Amino acid sequence: MEGYKADSGFARRTAEIGVPNLAPEFRIDEVIRTTYENLGLEQLEPVRSLPPRIGIGGLPSLLMSKLRPMLKYTQLAKDDYLFQQDDRINFVYFPETAVISEFQMLADGRTIEVAVTGPEGAVGISSVWSTSPAVNCAQVCVSGNAYKIEADILERELMYSRPLQRWLHDQINSYIKQISQKVICNTHHAVEERFCTWLLMLHDRSKKSRFNLTQEYIAGVLGVYRPSVTCMAKALREKEAIDYVRGQIFITDRQKLRKMSCACYTELPFSRGL
Repeated sequence: MEGYKADSGFARRTAEIGVPNLAPEFRIDEVIRTTYENLGLEQLEPVRSLPPRIGIGGLPSLLMSKLRPMLKYTQLAKDDYLFQQDDRINFVYFPETAVISEFQMLADGRTIEVAVTGPEGAVGISSVWSTSPAVNCAQVCVSGNAYKIEADILERELMYSRPLQRWLHDQINSYIKQISQKVICNTHHAVEERFCTWLLMLHDRSKKSRFNLTQEYIAGVLGVYRPSVTCMAKALREKEAIDYVRGQIFITDRQKLRKMSCACYTELPFSRGL
């Protein structure tokens, strides 16, 4: 299958959050440095040399003890929106068992996923350093639990805590890496490869092999039309990598999916570390 080419509207929206135009040969570290400069942020050196788990579980214990009374436990249902594009972001979410997708709207009305977050990360962190409305919309892809904290509270605590500042910079690093890699992936890789990579990412973050996913939803993730999803699903079932019934997809052979995924799978943050 031919890879989907991201249009100028997608490039424009990524530019709005400071991510520069990318080519396959660009180094992600350079993209992160440039994005920090565009956002006017100081890039701190990471505390640890090994890839940390930088979700809520990565907070220092003393800091976690301080924040715990401010965290609210919540159930997130499939297809719920945490915020829409151009909304004010009131909460930062830390998925525990839920998985959240962030989308961009293309010029022709289609959507395309630009980030997916599970227990390794946070959703809505841009609200901590900016009062600008949401650039993306965030929707629950896999139902589950999460913690949330008011963005204003997290911003206030950030002013007085160097460990929290470092933790937030880890979060920003991970988020920018994923968006940057997604731009490359959405522009240069075949749709079937991207579909396999996406299923692996859901599996990594949810630890589930069965997902409540419609072909229409998958088309929105990949930025394609529904017939393309039908063809891909049939091909992957024939190869015994997945199976499906109406509204559900089952991963039956992860190794086969891995062999058919694009190179971005190993480049995306936490693909190997969850």
